[in-house]
Amino acid sequence: MEVSEHHRLAGGSTAHHACKRPWKSTRLLAGFFLGLAISLEDTPALAFSTEPNKGITPFGNYTRTYDSNLLNQSGEGTTPRSDNVDRVEVGTHIDFQISRQRFTGLFSLSDTKHERFTERDTDGNAHRLRWDSEIGKTLIASLMGSSVSDQAPIQTGFVTANKREQDNLGASLTWNFHPNYAVLSQFANTETRFIGTEDTNEAVLAGLNRDDKTSYIGVAYKPGTGSSTALLFKQATGVFPTRQIVAPGQTVSNNFEQSETELLTKWNYSEITALTLSLSSVNRQHEEIQSRDFAGTNYRLEVFYQPTVKTNFNLIWGKQIVGISDASNSDALARQLSIAMNMELSSKVMFQLAYSPQELQFDGTDGINTAPRTESLREGRAGLEFQIDPKVTLGANLRKRSRDSTLVNTDYSAHSMNIFVRYEH
Repeated sequence: MEVSEHHRLAGGSTAHHACKRPWKSTRLLAGFFLGLAISLEDTPALAFSTEPNKGITPFGNYTRTYDSNLLNQSGEGTTPRSDNVDRVEVGTHIDFQISRQRFTGLFSLSDTKHERFTERDTDGNAHRLRWDSEIGKTLIASLMGSSVSDQAPIQTGFVTANKREQDNLGASLTWNFHPNYAVLSQFANTETRFIGTEDTNEAVLAGLNRDDKTSYIGVAYKPGTGSSTALLFKQATGVFPTRQIVAPGQTVSNNFEQSETELLTKWNYSEITALTLSLSSVNRQHEEIQSRDFAGTNYRLEVFYQPTVKTNFNLIWGKQIVGISDASNSDALARQLSIAMNMELSSKVMFQLAYSPQELQFDGTDGINTAPRTESLREGRAGLEFQIDPKVTLGANLRKRSRDSTLVNTDYSAHSMNIFVRYEH
């Protein structure tokens, strides 16, 4: 099962590798507020810094993956099938700054080929562009747009889509009306479409398609200590263009509206430890299926600990509503835990370990299945990267994943291994 990161409506994650860097200017402070405003997602913060522009930096990636159970199939009634998958991606990053305007983005083409499941072969592309503008001394505006077409994640429902296409538009405005305070605002619109094989039931597949709108306004406070706090008022809507078929002649709508109040705090506990806490009061109302409504408190705690220059640990613990690409659901209540370690064995070798169990609760968000549904997902990963050259990295990853579900014949286990080579100019 894959949880769609594009549809996360509460919480987020970030790497705190820069937590010890001092904020040296108002421009960097403004960049921090913008990064905080997007709930610590992986969208790059505004970077009016002293770093030189990177200009155009071409890159290329090749990955070969062996998967023992590519479609996450149960061992009961079906035989899990392995596959070898080759993926090639070439493109370029862009990063230009002209006076107070900064342009960053990515353009790439990808090709994914399977040895056995050839119907899942996918040609993809990605186009992302972001414009940040410093207006006067107190305002920072940003426009973001992207179009991504790539292989769809494996689903847990009754449909396996092969291709996922997403278009995103967003805008944000940050007003630094005081050296320690800022007003934050953002709006984003995401359209997601799924494509299946020739024998896919298109009516059911269309039930996965969705249009998401998210917005917020809030205020952030950052004292001279480097810690920070933001209070955000969020709104979100999910619209599913096609009604979902649940029985002959019977359809339902997954459409929903959600309001959320989030308190987001980052605390630099020491030079080597940083904590991020998100507390959210969430209220989600569905258009037709009231059993999918949710009202409660979500939370997310992230601890970054760097005992040495070459080693760091990251712990994430939380409960939040997450978007699900599933034929019978639009979301689930997830209880998540993630533990990760990054260790620099030498100047050219990086070792990584991670373990991420989570429990998905569909009781209260699933109005189709008659019995409450819960799923326990677990994934472990070990990775090794070797920098052959300043521009070339060689690596390998071992993964073990499994699912225990209350639905009959949906448990599975699998392991995979991939090797990759990455080039960046």
